[in-house]
Amino acid sequence: MANAKEKSPPLPGVKQNHAALQFEYNARRFGFVLLLLIIAAALLGLFSGGYFSETTKTNPTHSVQVEYQRFGRLQSAVELKITLTGQSNAPLTLRIGGEYMARTQTDNIWPQPDEMHSEGGELVLVYQAAKPRKDFTVWLYTNPDRPGKTVTTVTVNNQPGLSFWQFIYP
Repeated sequence: MANAKEKSPPLPGVKQNHAALQFEYNARRFGFVLLLLIIAAALLGLFSGGYFSETTKTNPTHSVQVEYQRFGRLQSAVELKITLTGQSNAPLTLRIGGEYMARTQTDNIWPQPDEMHSEGGELVLVYQAAKPRKDFTVWLYTNPDRPGKTVTTVTVNNQPGLSFWQFIYP
């Protein structure tokens, strides 16, 4: 009987390539861990909505707050929630600029503005005050048109604005 540690003779017609066998071994060993890391990152929101993606930013005077997703997908709905705090019954002029107009398509704005136009590459929304209000929230539902990093600015009534970025995956 042959010893178990003794090499068996190669099978006839089968030629083994040790480099290919080593590559397969490494692919199995590291590929499974890489796959688990990608799945964990996706569940946490690194590629779209989730813990790492959803964030809030406020301007220095705390008059504008934007809730948004840092990461999105091309041609998938992205929601922006813009809250204007401490507003009186004066008309509100909300300007959304930066690369917003060039890189995204606005599907829906709620509540509908009294006036809406574009000016100098910015989307301008005007809300006339019907009654006194403390906080006012505008939801924008958009569809990104181009992948990559998009920088957007939000300004209200020529007060200090705020700038934020989103990364859109292809």
